[in-house]
Amino acid sequence: MATALLVEAERISHSEPNTYLVKGMLAMTNRLPDAALIQFNNALRLEPHSLAALLGKARALFGKRQFQQALSLYQQVLTLRPRAKPDPRIGIGMCLYKLGHTNDARRALKRAIDINPAAAAPHVLLAAIELNEVKRRFDPHISRGAADPGSAQKAAEGLAECLRRAMEHLQQAYELQPGNAATLIFLADRLFCKSEFENARKLAERALSTADTMAIQAEAHYQIARSYHAAKKFDLAFEAYNKCLKINDKHTLACYGLGQMQLQRTDVSQAEATFQRVLERHPRCTEVLRALGYLHARLPNTKAKALEYYEREMQILAEDAAENARSLGKPTENVIEWLDDANLFLEAGLLYEATSAKKARKAYFVAASILQREESAGEHLPELWNNLGALSQLTGEDNAAVFAELNAAADKCTRALERASSQTADKKPVQQSKATNEIRRLENSLVTIRYNVARFYENCGLWRKAEQLYREIVDAIPAYNDARLRLAYIAYFYRGHSQDALAQISQAIEIDAKQSSAWLMRGNIELQRKSVQDARRAFEHVLKAIGKHDVYALCSLGNYYLAAGKSESTRAASEPNTASSAAKKAKELANQNYKRSLEFFGKCLQLDERCAAAAHGAAIAIAERGFANDARRLFQEVRDAATGGLGSLAMCNPAGDLVFKVPRESAADLDGAHLLSQLDDLRVSCDVLLWSGVNAAHSCVEIGNYRQAILAYEACIKRLHETTAALEAAGNNQNADHLVVSVLEVKAKGKATEDEADKLVTLSDAEKSERKRVERDLRLYLVRALYIQAKATKDLDVMRTALTEARELCAKAEIEVPESELKNAMQSAEGAGDKDATGDKDATGDKDATGDKDATGDKDATGDKDVTADEKTDAEGDVEMDAADKQAPAEATNGSVDGSDKPAKPRVRLSPEDGLVLFDLALVEQSVAQLTGDLPELQRS
Repeated sequence: MATALLVEAERISHSEPNTYLVKGMLAMTNRLPDAALIQFNNALRLEPHSLAALLGKARALFGKRQFQQALSLYQQVLTLRPRAKPDPRIGIGMCLYKLGHTNDARRALKRAIDINPAAAAPHVLLAAIELNEVKRRFDPHISRGAADPGSAQKAAEGLAECLRRAMEHLQQAYELQPGNAATLIFLADRLFCKSEFENARKLAERALSTADTMAIQAEAHYQIARSYHAAKKFDLAFEAYNKCLKINDKHTLACYGLGQMQLQRTDVSQAEATFQRVLERHPRCTEVLRALGYLHARLPNTKAKALEYYEREMQILAEDAAENARSLGKPTENVIEWLDDANLFLEAGLLYEATSAKKARKAYFVAASILQREESAGEHLPELWNNLGALSQLTGEDNAAVFAELNAAADKCTRALERASSQTADKKPVQQSKATNEIRRLENSLVTIRYNVARFYENCGLWRKAEQLYREIVDAIPAYNDARLRLAYIAYFYRGHSQDALAQISQAIEIDAKQSSAWLMRGNIELQRKSVQDARRAFEHVLKAIGKHDVYALCSLGNYYLAAGKSESTRAASEPNTASSAAKKAKELANQNYKRSLEFFGKCLQLDERCAAAAHGAAIAIAERGFANDARRLFQEVRDAATGGLGSLAMCNPAGDLVFKVPRESAADLDGAHLLSQLDDLRVSCDVLLWSGVNAAHSCVEIGNYRQAILAYEACIKRLHETTAALEAAGNNQNADHLVVSVLEVKAKGKATEDEADKLVTLSDAEKSERKRVERDLRLYLVRALYIQAKATKDLDVMRTALTEARELCAKAEIEVPESELKNAMQSAEGAGDKDATGDKDATGDKDATGDKDATGDKDATGDKDVTADEKTDAEGDVEMDAADKQAPAEATNGSVDGSDKPAKPRVRLSPEDGLVLFDLALVEQSVAQLTGDLPELQRS
């Protein structure tokens, strides 16, 4: 109706400025500043000094955030009429404030009060300036603890002064105009901050009834909504937030509150969309980033997205903290001192545990640093220091640091437990129930800390200390299966007591028949005992009764069928008549077993594409079936993946692992604690990078690429030397003195003497012996590859290189055989060394299967080797080749047998493997002689 009348007025007269003035006001009412500017300009064209048109245009420009142009118009109005109403000084003050001239804005508004003491608007605006100054100076995420005490006290006094001035202005505005909507809004906000939610809502409702602008109405709805929100009346809050956004869809706080209500109503998709709307307008809003991170952290398969939001928030906080430190003239290197929000880093640490132990430890370290400034808060979170200690083990931190963190966790947990126990009797029944739950949580945490200390001792080679702690845990809590499984592991792999180990596992299964780790450990121990059928049944039980997608069980069964296929292939090859029915049946069974092994390995890779063990086993099966070139490519892919950091697999560990406690008030019980992957295995048999290279070299030999095979063998020998040297150096540098304090005696804080039998050992004697054997095998493979290449190319230089390598191999193995015995040694080795032309054990080498890393890639799960291992059986004693040595008296072993000064010949001792070495040496010697004989006489050397 109004629009129609204005159109008619404009038709009657195009030169009436009031028509355009009213049209501009109507456009402003409809929030159309661009249309309003056109109408106000039309009015000013007809009447250049129209105060109403100038004020309207200034207001439209202010709405478009063109503050400088608006300021010029307000100043023009002030020049034309200093006593004009509404007072242009108010507009001048608002523009100056938006332009950053806060003090000038204060002076302009105070001048407006001097001109008209009865005006409430200047008081309201001055209060707004003071309250905004308080918000600007105080950031809840930035700690003032890093500043010196004098500066901190001065800043606190400044904030208190700003707040006092703001309340004085609000009080004066309310006294002058009790129904002023803006005043009521500010007062409602202050009451809300004092937690007087009901009174705040009533004031906001009064403001809504007297509001004369849509902006004030939207703000009133927001204050009503947040009051309902704080009072946990979520339905009413949801309705009020929606009303606010219908009036002003750009109200950021109302949009954020609506997202919280949608999240509370489990409308996750709508909540995320709402938060994203806020984030688009305010990319550095840490509250919205926190809400999105929280949302995605609790959704399946979106943990990476949650970490992305948390990382963005941490980056923003770090930048703000650095800026804060810079403004106070403080160093900006260590921004942790300026952060004051531990919850963010606790949440991030929980998510990092599944992906990066180093990042998780860093996040927990920041949280601990923040909490240590608040002694009471830090004392109530012993789980945090427990997690730091566990993560320090995973990241290879210094033993002293690991033990200090675990010791701090036990110390804090013990004090908190004593404090909670002493306060329980003085509390009311409801409070006693909460206190009892707190005591139970702390007791569980203390047991977890003791378990992790035992794991720490075990990782350092102090297994007797670890065993003592495990037994005490099991005696106190018989249902603690993780500790029981560790006892089983120690009983078998350290003490060699298989029956004790299986008894512990059986008890664990009786306690929880659905615990897959117990069945998996049983399967692995049965493999070590050569009870492969019992092992197969254990793995199959896991898949049938517990979880059909258990990667470890699937990979173990793949290894089982791979070994069965190799056994059938060997049986078929041993048949005198390869065309016989027995040979054909064996070949058919071998193919069936290889096919089944590939099915299991394929299922593993579908579930976990990073499972290097499954890919390695599949490549072995492919090579055994005769596809050496395809196997070589797959071995190379496994090697590349292991080089890229995928060799340490984060899978189920059937032996039990470091336990992490959730650092929250509602911490999970012991049975809810989750497991993470443990330290990398030190055993050479579990080095995926090494054995994938060895098997790739074997495949190169099979396809005739001898040069590439030689390079691969040399690289494998180099890697073996590097890893052995690194581990020996680490063992020499570690200090066992850091490990002597027992967490079981936290109060005593006394150091005990280290048990002589419990020395810190990085590489056991058995492992050192195994590494020597592996090096001999690798050098033997290298000699054979050189020999085959030289035979194929008739290259005398390569054959001589093979001869040099063979002689060095004999020297390192300390094999000394008289020339007269060499022929006999060759003949004695014919049976063991009569192999194919390559001299290699099989298509992928006998060592490939034993060197294959097990399904989890950790030492607890598999023992020494997987199911594919074709173990060599060493002789019970050394074969004594010189019978005369048996008759020599004991005292003559260091001199001659007959007592003369002539030194005695060294005794000749051979093992079955030495026969293979001598056989290859004889072949190379013979080939060198043949190639040399084929040369012209002048070229012989």
